[in-house]
Amino acid sequence: MANQPNKRKRQASPKAGVKRQRPIEAPSATPEVETVVSKKPNSMDNLKNNLSGKRKAIFEILDDVKKVNPNDWKDANQVEQMAKSFANKLGLPVPEQRIKQFVKAYTDATKNGPDASVDELVKKYGKNVDDKTLKEIKKFVPKSKG
Repeated sequence: MANQPNKRKRQASPKAGVKRQRPIEAPSATPEVETVVSKKPNSMDNLKNNLSGKRKAIFEILDDVKKVNPNDWKDANQVEQMAKSFANKLGLPVPEQRIKQFVKAYTDATKNGPDASVDELVKKYGKNVDDKTLKEIKKFVPKSKG
């Protein structure tokens, strides 16, 4: 009978060890969750990640753009071919549907000359464009008169 109380004491000691381990695990899990939640990926960050390490290709593309005849920019088919070529040089897989969407947006943006509204075009064609990316896009578009 003296052995039975000893067994009960031995069974109680592992439970005490588990209680000590729980507080140690909880703080380490909390910062990871906060880090994941606090970082919101956006379109601009995705683009930067996709273009990292592609410096040579980017300069080749810029050189190609300099060589384009101004009249070629008026032809949507030429712009589409350039977009496909540039995506290939960058090694970025771009679905055909996305290229077509880009060409429609490009045609829409250029039909009224330099007074195209970035906000309207993004609303119409850029369903997944976040505010930070929109702000970055606007930096490269001349201010319209309206």
